[in-house]
Amino acid sequence: MKVMMATKNAGKIEGARRALAHYYTDFTIEGIAVCSDVPDQPVNSQIYQGAKNRICNLKKYSIENQIEADLYLAVESGITNQLGDWMILNMA
Repeated sequence: MKVMMATKNAGKIEGARRALAHYYTDFTIEGIAVCSDVPDQPVNSQIYQGAKNRICNLKKYSIENQIEADLYLAVESGITNQLGDWMILNMA
């Protein structure tokens, strides 16, 4: 299975690799740097929007470069106070 991930961040790619290893035995992950189109430090709903934008931008990149994948992944990190206190949130 070919996985394309909307980042070159080694930590995010390794996290995805570990998670996918629970479900799949044969896969590769290719990291592609794409824009999230949100601020560098997303806040609240910008986190979800950034992850969504990364997927859209990754799919666009794939089409433009004639790259096929079985799964597209994105992870966006930011800060949120939506649960009452400020905390870091990772949205996949």
